Amino acid sequence: MRAVILVALSTAWLLATDSLPCGASLRFSEDADFITVFDGQKPVLRYVRGEILPEGAPEKMRRSTYVHPIYSLDGVPLTDDGPKDHYHHRGLSWMWSKVTFDGVTRNLWSLVDIHQHYRSHTTSITSDGRAVLTVKNVWQEDATQREIIRETVMITVHPLETVGRFIDVQITLSAVDTPVNLKVSDTGYGGFTLRFGPRKETTILTSKGPVQKDVDRYRVAWADLSGRFRDDDVWDGIAVFENRQNPHFPTGWTLRFYGLLNPALGSTLPDGYTIEVGKPLTLRYRLLVHKNKVDDVTLFRIFNAYNESG
Repeated sequence: MRAVILVALSTAWLLATDSLPCGASLRFSEDADFITVFDGQKPVLRYVRGEILPEGAPEKMRRSTYVHPIYSLDGVPLTDDGPKDHYHHRGLSWMWSKVTFDGVTRNLWSLVDIHQHYRSHTTSITSDGRAVLTVKNVWQEDATQREIIRETVMITVHPLETVGRFIDVQITLSAVDTPVNLKVSDTGYGGFTLRFGPRKETTILTSKGPVQKDVDRYRVAWADLSGRFRDDDVWDGIAVFENRQNPHFPTGWTLRFYGLLNPALGSTLPDGYTIEVGKPLTLRYRLLVHKNKVDDVTLFRIFNAYNESG
């Protein structure tokens, strides 16, 4: 009965949001290392296409092809890049600790012997005001410079709505010339990963309710992390919604109160997930950037609306 009620609520909510006011016009700004989306004068997110090394990190941690920062609705950075406790963490990224091909295993999660590299991109603004960034990247073995995976990432930033800002991410991974197996770490880390910046307080709410401690391989449809990122009482947060079309939905999530939401494809598969040549893997997610805490009914209806829209 709860599911029926939530579907009905989501339909009504979709109709209501058709008339919601949008923010200022979305636009792109580009330089050598970054592609930034702005809403008027406020930054929304920044895509890293250059080869960036976080301050204090060893040279092997130089990295590319991820999103950082994702900003609050007021322009405050909500994500972190290369924190001293986890130099390899990089804002919003997609990475696995065990990437196996032709009998060898490399660690994309920790940037050991394999890295992602930017190749090209396009930008567009749709007729209804969405900003669409499409990027072509490769996964390349360090020692041989061999391309293992070709990656297409499409990031769609929606105009501001009353509930917050939606950001859709679609990632397509294609094996170049040999099957590639993706596995998570022993504790379940891997795949689509959102690392948050420092906060004073933290709550994590999921489709199964709030969690009070760190969890691994937790099978939920969505999760939200909210906290106080500023020197005041204002709360900000980001929710991540998984698309039902993703393989093995719902996947197992790694949730951490130090600031991590990670729907980890492969975490519930003992043998991981293998990308066959000619059979690309496509993963889809929606983010909601919001101010204040958001209740579970609102998050459920957003999840349902996202999946109804295809």
